[in-house]
Amino acid sequence: MVSPSLAATIGLDAALLYQLLAEWQLLLDAHVKQGQHWHLIELAKLEAQLPFWETEKILDVLRTLNDQGLIIVGGALMSNLQNIRFALPQRGTPAPEVHPTHRQTSTPSRTPEQRQPQAHIGTRRPSQPVPGHTVIPGDWCPDQASIDYLIRFNQVDPSFIESSLPEFIAHYRETGETRASWTSTFSQYVSRRWKKAQYQKIEQARNQPIDDEWQPSLDALEILDRDGITRPFIEDAIPEFILYWRERGTVDNNWNSRFIQHIRLQWARYTRTVSNEQEITPIPSNWQPSEAVFDILHMARIDPDFAQQQIPEFLLFWQDSGQAHRSWNTKFLQHVKYRWAHSHQLGQDHARQQQASGKNPPANSFIEKHTDRSWREGL
Repeated sequence: MVSPSLAATIGLDAALLYQLLAEWQLLLDAHVKQGQHWHLIELAKLEAQLPFWETEKILDVLRTLNDQGLIIVGGALMSNLQNIRFALPQRGTPAPEVHPTHRQTSTPSRTPEQRQPQAHIGTRRPSQPVPGHTVIPGDWCPDQASIDYLIRFNQVDPSFIESSLPEFIAHYRETGETRASWTSTFSQYVSRRWKKAQYQKIEQARNQPIDDEWQPSLDALEILDRDGITRPFIEDAIPEFILYWRERGTVDNNWNSRFIQHIRLQWARYTRTVSNEQEITPIPSNWQPSEAVFDILHMARIDPDFAQQQIPEFLLFWQDSGQAHRSWNTKFLQHVKYRWAHSHQLGQDHARQQQASGKNPPANSFIEKHTDRSWREGL
């Protein structure tokens, strides 16, 4: 639709293109520079909207609008252009006097007060509504059909729709925006908010505290295997990992990622600790674990006093065995981690078995056989 008064003033061609640009710029991103809101439009899209004009005709009309000060073109208008950068003069920006391109003998003469707005016709001002658009009333309500659509097709809870209405009205009354269909705008508004709320609910449901029976997934174990981390080292770290995060009460939706980071960090410190121990020797009688061992145990939240208590028994066993190893720090580290996990997680199971049978359960593994202290009972 073309304004007859605008067409009578600047010509039908210029009025048609001007009103098209004025409507279109509302849908384009604006780049503010030197007080003007600049928009970029593809020439091919402009040609698609004006199929009855050749490219040179469109460029000629753009030059006419630019010369009359109704638009500002940000560059030379040539036929090989791909994009056109333009701006509509903002409020407060002086515009040159508009000269009609056609003599209108039947048009009555206008006073200066009547002609003044013609220099700014079509310029979008905050207080000037778009034709066919209205400001949302304070008591606006969506029709029942739109509510039924949201409930049926988008699975939106009716209470959510009701609670969203006051926020929707308050937001658009504050911004002063206008719309041709508030029903459509409200449907889109509620749909976006509902999807976001459902996504947040799903994320919260996925966040769970770590379980006592938690185990890393096969994918996590394969990743650690590819890093060259031994499986016994990984298995020894599981009880301390569970204990640490259970005591902190942390919830997460991906414990496998946390476990991989934990193992990589411990393995890096562990390998740095034992990298200098290359000679295979029996354990010395005055052997003591290095400070780096206690640093690793501290990072694993193992009590250093508990580790100190394990040293005499560890020395006695390996001195009696007479075996030689490359790294006694490694052996001691594995021994303490096993005993710590055994005392915190298996202690209650063993106690129940002892109460039921009246004796200790049989020691099956190598570590259990050589760390069983039941011989001290009754001494």
